[in-house]
Amino acid sequence: MKNPLRKRIPRELKEEFGKYLVVFLMMMLTIGFVSGFLVADGSMLKAYNDSFDKYNIENGNFRTAEKVYRSQWKDIEAFGVKLYENFYIEEELDNGSTMRFFRNREQVNKVCLMEGEMPEGEDEIAIDRMYADNNSLKAGDIITRGKKSWRITGLVALSDYSALFQDNNDSMFDSVKFGVGIVTPEGFEALNQDKLQYNYSWIYNKQPKDEKQEKEVSEDLMEDIGKAVTLEAFVPRYLNQAIIFTGDDMGGDKAMVIMLLYIVIVIMAFVFGITISNTIRKEAGVIGTLRASGYTRQELIRHYMTLPVLVTLAGAVVGNILGYTVFKDVCAAMYYGSYSLPTYVTIWNAEAFLLTTVVPVVIMVLINYAVLRYRLQLSPLKFLRRDFPEKNRSVPYI
Repeated sequence: MKNPLRKRIPRELKEEFGKYLVVFLMMMLTIGFVSGFLVADGSMLKAYNDSFDKYNIENGNFRTAEKVYRSQWKDIEAFGVKLYENFYIEEELDNGSTMRFFRNREQVNKVCLMEGEMPEGEDEIAIDRMYADNNSLKAGDIITRGKKSWRITGLVALSDYSALFQDNNDSMFDSVKFGVGIVTPEGFEALNQDKLQYNYSWIYNKQPKDEKQEKEVSEDLMEDIGKAVTLEAFVPRYLNQAIIFTGDDMGGDKAMVIMLLYIVIVIMAFVFGITISNTIRKEAGVIGTLRASGYTRQELIRHYMTLPVLVTLAGAVVGNILGYTVFKDVCAAMYYGSYSLPTYVTIWNAEAFLLTTVVPVVIMVLINYAVLRYRLQLSPLKFLRRDFPEKNRSVPYI
């Protein structure tokens, strides 16, 4: 025999459509944003992690006062590393920012071309995409320093500058006043060579197993290199803010966003619980009749849980669709607005689906089940008599 209260579900939805619509929209938007964030975060974090191998990102770099000679080069590589030149020159541009010029990298710290083309002429340059956005620059524009000018041919992301730290000791990066760019070898030679910084990158022949071992190996390497050349700076990868800051930040945002989602879901679940409690009071006579007719408490619980679960499920489904379409791009744009990340590919995230669909429905079910079980524990007679316990009920005098 079907539960006659089921006939009330469409009517109740129609009567309180405004309330359910508001809850649905709030859940849809919250779940959509969180889903989009998790998808974008997971996809971009994978692109970031893959970039270490894809772009052959250095294990560290050091700077010397003079160029490393061939004999010193061999001595350093004998310590178990492969050495690469990564010289740069910094120039103050007319727009008030500092540009760090590099030759195009083809072996280590490779470049991801985001838009346009790589430079081919002496007066051409490809600049960091985020620096370009923050300074309203695009391909085809001109940047100048006095009488010297460079035409921007493309926008790039340098794999070792996902966060634009000019100095590794800076507390925060500045992608407005500091940028990095790629020029041709001829263009690099045309710069003021008196400002040349002898910076070298290294890759371990045998990669450390973990960060602990990397610390031990890098400390030994610093001592060994210090015996061969005079060091002005020595920065292993695990301490390089320009490389690791982005990955650490992306990983830390995830827990905060998930917590925000669950707080909203719990609040919505209690809103439904209060609404259901009021409905039970209003329909106490019907509930008492049904209980007296043989309907169990579990059947009534399932009935009153139907609308909250359906609204939550609908919000989760629509939210996930929006998350993978609209909000994904919004969240990715937030990351691209802060970091110089390479191009990413959207990846299906099973964890995101679980956290934004399954878990919210489970939370809604558990909270509403607990509320309903407590509210429906009265006997059929008490429901018929509307004999509800009152918290502040006065005690009669004897």
